[in-house]
Amino acid sequence: MAGAEVPGVLTARDVLMRMPKVELHLHLEGSIRPALLLELAERNGVDIGASTVEGVAGRYQFRDFQHFIERYLVGMSAIRTPDDLLCAIEALSSELASQQVRYAEVTTTAYAHHLNGISTTDYSDALDIGVRRARIDHGVELRWIVDIPRSVETPHEQWTADLLTGGHAPSDVAAIGLGGPEADYPPRWYAASFERVGATGIPAVLHAGEVAGPQSVWEALAVGAVRIGHGVRSMEDESLVEHLARNQVPIEVSVTSNVLLKVCPSVGAHPLPAMLGARLNVSLNTDDPGYFSTTLVDEHLLAHEQLGVSVPELVSAQHRAIDAALCGQSLKDRLHRELSAVSVDP
Repeated sequence: MAGAEVPGVLTARDVLMRMPKVELHLHLEGSIRPALLLELAERNGVDIGASTVEGVAGRYQFRDFQHFIERYLVGMSAIRTPDDLLCAIEALSSELASQQVRYAEVTTTAYAHHLNGISTTDYSDALDIGVRRARIDHGVELRWIVDIPRSVETPHEQWTADLLTGGHAPSDVAAIGLGGPEADYPPRWYAASFERVGATGIPAVLHAGEVAGPQSVWEALAVGAVRIGHGVRSMEDESLVEHLARNQVPIEVSVTSNVLLKVCPSVGAHPLPAMLGARLNVSLNTDDPGYFSTTLVDEHLLAHEQLGVSVPELVSAQHRAIDAALCGQSLKDRLHRELSAVSVDP
């Protein structure tokens, strides 16, 4: 019978679960599951609009991208201390380890924590401690992408750039990012921040082509982005697709996120297969797994079972993600070896 499991024979699900993985597009604050968010809110006396785990989970339903941003900022308000950050990092590290994720570049919004009263020293210390604990306790290597929140930090402030070029930056920063509402805050408005941080050797990894169209991707590339977060609307511009394919610009795709935020009407309508068919340099990611009730394993299974992406294609995408990672070559070599050592024939 088709689809029946044969004892002793690996299924595609088995392979995708046990495959060593890396993740490039994952928000620390968006990784917080309802139970932990409620715990943080109660600890800090913050009203997040719900008083039960089920109530918090019910708020993880979104009309559109702007509604998601509103709910996300409410969730951010529950994080008030360095210990709160450490709880979030510990929960995420444990979860990543359970999914066989060996390396993750995690986006975090320092400016929002600054507004919540956490000093830059305490913020950076918490991230540094979290990295050490993730490595020692869970065997997971973490790096940070510290992003500018478009709708919160104004372009002229350059607060995030000040942090990353000053004496209190976290130790394991891989990149500066740019998140939030794309259409109203184009990348060029923040070019001065990217230039300042880039002068210290820290590259830019920008959200683009998610809610806004292909022009946002062109603009992200124009200000020096080395990777594109989401990028699915690139498929609306043939010349952009050709450019991305020719230059093998890494694109971080998050299928569940795109569907739940109404970027795509359904899983079946998602352009991932077309992106792979156009030979784009795509990796799979979770984006905000706590808010979208997903994992990196889930995203791979979704791509395979509902979008018809083969297991070898998914393994190849993981190798490309390793190549696109902003870490040293020795770590990349180790990640490639670990991935190549696992049988991927279901």
